[in-house]
Amino acid sequence: MTWLLLLYVNTLSIGAPAYIRPGNQLKITVSGHPEFTQAVMILKDGSCEYPLLAGVPIEGLSADDVKDLLRSALLRFDLEPDIFVIVTEDRMLKFHVFGEISHPGKFEAESPLNLQQALAMAGGFTEEADNFRVYIMRIENLQRKQYTINMNEYFISDSLVLPPEILDNDIITVPRISSKWSARVLGAVSEPGLYPVIPGDNLMDLLVKAGEIGGSYGYDYRQNLGGDRRRIIHITHVNGQLVRNIVNVHKFMQSGRYSELPIVSGGDLIIVPRISRWRDVWTWMERTLQIMGFVTAIIVFSNL
Repeated sequence: MTWLLLLYVNTLSIGAPAYIRPGNQLKITVSGHPEFTQAVMILKDGSCEYPLLAGVPIEGLSADDVKDLLRSALLRFDLEPDIFVIVTEDRMLKFHVFGEISHPGKFEAESPLNLQQALAMAGGFTEEADNFRVYIMRIENLQRKQYTINMNEYFISDSLVLPPEILDNDIITVPRISSKWSARVLGAVSEPGLYPVIPGDNLMDLLVKAGEIGGSYGYDYRQNLGGDRRRIIHITHVNGQLVRNIVNVHKFMQSGRYSELPIVSGGDLIIVPRISRWRDVWTWMERTLQIMGFVTAIIVFSNL
């Protein structure tokens, strides 16, 4: 009787589809052996990541077929326990992505799936996408809720924390950069345009986002930007009124006091004027004087 009980394989299938297909969840329980008890997803290629079935295509099989495969595999370990296989309903996530995304539309994917992966499936952000404010709309407890996610934090962070998971029927919206939350940078920069403003951003932060202005003296001869760091125009709002300031960013850069640069707010305008011809001449004179002073010092010391 004992050997008959050992050979007994309990076959149980609750609410299982006729045939296994990608997106189904397979819950395998091996009685008395928790190391073989696991729930896995059926992948697109018809396989799963269950150790004893790795690389085995099981799409189109029934739960009983899977139990037979497992029984054969466990015999190699001299094990003949009870095996329970449960195949659940379709687990493919369905979600929508709209807005400033390369390929908006409806998507399906295997769960689990996080927001970054969902955005990648939709082709990624467009140039005008506001990745600081990505919206997820979903139904929870029969109520519609909206979550705002700052994807930039995940792009620049060294943390192992992943973006939030996507749930079935989620609606993801990527808005266009709004002037309310952004500042426009114009003039002698490599990439003029509208840029999101992070709380605490100062003038240099926005200039860097726009490609900065070239050359240690404000003139990049390779790009021919000719930006004058001594006369950056910063137009902002103070008490509801427009205020125009001219900031010598060059001075702050020389002293290393970047934290003292003016803070930028949403709706601000930053203009980088081209360096004027007389200032260009003065730049060369300044360099020439520095070289002459260096040479003179060498001559004086060599005569001592």
